[in-house]
Amino acid sequence: MTYTASIEGQEPMGSSKETEKEVREDLGEMTSEAIIAEALASAPRNALLRHPLLRKPYLIAYVLFALFFYLPYWTLLYLSPANRPRASWTLQRCLRVRWSRALCALVARCEVDYLGRDLNLDLDPLRLSHSHPLDIPPAPPTHLVGHPAETLAELHRTRGAWIPKMVHRSNPDAEAAWGRWNDVGDRQKEYGFEAVKGFWFAGTKERPTSSLPPRQPGDPVGIHFHGGGYLCGTAAETDLTSSIAKALVAHSPIHHILAVDYRLAPTSPWPLPLLDAISSYHYLVHVEGVPEGDIILIGDSAGGHLALALTRWLRDSGAQLGYSGPKGLVLLSPWVDVGFTTAWGEGKYHNASSDLIDDSFGPFATSLLLRALPPSLMHTSEYLSPASLLIPSHPRTFADFPPCYVVHGTAERLSTSIETFWSRLQLSRKADEARKGRPASTPDKHTEGVDCVHDFMIFPWQSEEAAEVYADMDVWLRDLLSDDAGSSGSVTPTDSADAITLSPEILAMSPDLKAGSPRWDPTRSPLLSSHTVAPHPWSKRERRASRQSLKSLRSPSMGPTHPGVGSMMGDMRSEAWGYMNLPSLDLDLISPLVGQVEGGEWDWGAGEGVGENESGEEGARKGTGERGWYDVHEEDGEGGHREGEKVQGESRKER
Repeated sequence: MTYTASIEGQEPMGSSKETEKEVREDLGEMTSEAIIAEALASAPRNALLRHPLLRKPYLIAYVLFALFFYLPYWTLLYLSPANRPRASWTLQRCLRVRWSRALCALVARCEVDYLGRDLNLDLDPLRLSHSHPLDIPPAPPTHLVGHPAETLAELHRTRGAWIPKMVHRSNPDAEAAWGRWNDVGDRQKEYGFEAVKGFWFAGTKERPTSSLPPRQPGDPVGIHFHGGGYLCGTAAETDLTSSIAKALVAHSPIHHILAVDYRLAPTSPWPLPLLDAISSYHYLVHVEGVPEGDIILIGDSAGGHLALALTRWLRDSGAQLGYSGPKGLVLLSPWVDVGFTTAWGEGKYHNASSDLIDDSFGPFATSLLLRALPPSLMHTSEYLSPASLLIPSHPRTFADFPPCYVVHGTAERLSTSIETFWSRLQLSRKADEARKGRPASTPDKHTEGVDCVHDFMIFPWQSEEAAEVYADMDVWLRDLLSDDAGSSGSVTPTDSADAITLSPEILAMSPDLKAGSPRWDPTRSPLLSSHTVAPHPWSKRERRASRQSLKSLRSPSMGPTHPGVGSMMGDMRSEAWGYMNLPSLDLDLISPLVGQVEGGEWDWGAGEGVGENESGEEGARKGTGERGWYDVHEEDGEGGHREGEKVQGESRKER
């Protein structure tokens, strides 16, 4: 992918956006109350479309009408390049984006809140070709400190009065107005840390019964939080966002990634998703014994929001619990302004014609996520909206955060808020540098995908752009991880797996894990186990040598795919079926807004063998990825890797 100046999007012919903009451009002073009032005034109001008996017939009728009327109309409209949202886009890309945005609008219009995976159902490990499911134990009660404790107390205080503030009801104070979003019959329920579903990704399985490959000493480990606006999606390999974990395992130095199925907003408002993130971090450090300096937090869209909130909690409250924070952050189109301050006034229409996200989706998602909290918190809390324009920019905002790799598309609606986040991050970096008297050993990196949509890294039809970003990210991660001296990790094991020390809290809560118990064996940890030998003893010197070798290696590159018209039509059909909640169909193809089936899928024909690059590093299996759209190319003796231009600390542009 080349990096060029963004081409401003054009509204397609026949759009009424310009007329609306003239009427609505002067909304007065931006305040929390004004933003909420404006969003509520624009919220869908047709009660029939959200009625349980009428919703599905309407969805079916809408999809059929869109297929047989809208799609031909859009095809004729976009045949002329002058009508395309971006001059660089093909007709097929225009149709994909317009179709996904049309379906995205159904979420708020019909109040579709069933697109997440049912976490009460376990996936059959023998049907999963890329992942290994696990149950993550809850973090101990001592971890309920700071922002999570304060917001959880508010959640309990307001039980029975959870009102989504930007969702319309003719009588919002009626007890039955909000259904299961405000279960008035369960006002005594206690919320807190719970066991969390998760999946280990470590490459394609050789056979259904294959175990998780052991982690070698010093190997980095990723924690991935999936996107979906806290409304939909899953960490399971059936979700399109799992392509991030699969791609990083194949095309980066991170070969073990823990994907977390955190609780979603329709059943679990904030801070419950953050509690699950804390549990996953506690598990990795205190149960698996992974040093914090080996941990990379990864998040796309809402998952990026969650990764930032977890990092902030570790910075603010982690020291009293013995945490020092992760090694780094990878943020892909992070959602950093859940209160939509950057969308005030004309900002409401920024990239409206060139992204997948409809106007109504964000306010609906935020309303469910924050329905148990005071509405102003979405504009005043750095945990919730670190890029909010109602929060004054301050050097402390991101002080002492680990190095960040930030990606976004210039055609996405969140680009303005992400640029605000980036500028605030750099302000904090300058303050850190002045306070410490030295620059960061690994600068932040900001990568823009020109004319790319929100969360473009997950879409096969944007794999060419994604391949370039993964190649550049590989270089950045290797620079970061090879700098072991600057590690933010805490304790490094020095002898073997037996040196792992579990916290008293986790031992008290989990008697089966007590040292000496017949069922406790540290060598049986999923990350530390081996089929043939005990975990390898390692020293600080060996760890340093292993980390330094990362810098000279390169991961195999990802090859682009070129989906045809047939693939596009199949994707559109599958995406639409997901909204209709028809679980008998395979719905894992195109959009993060797709209902997930409970089975996995084997794709053994995708690749045949494992290669090695000339540096001796193990290559990724060809075809490892969603529907085999990843490919490994051997070129120029470097495993096909094209080293990206290093412009650290600022956005990448055209070479």
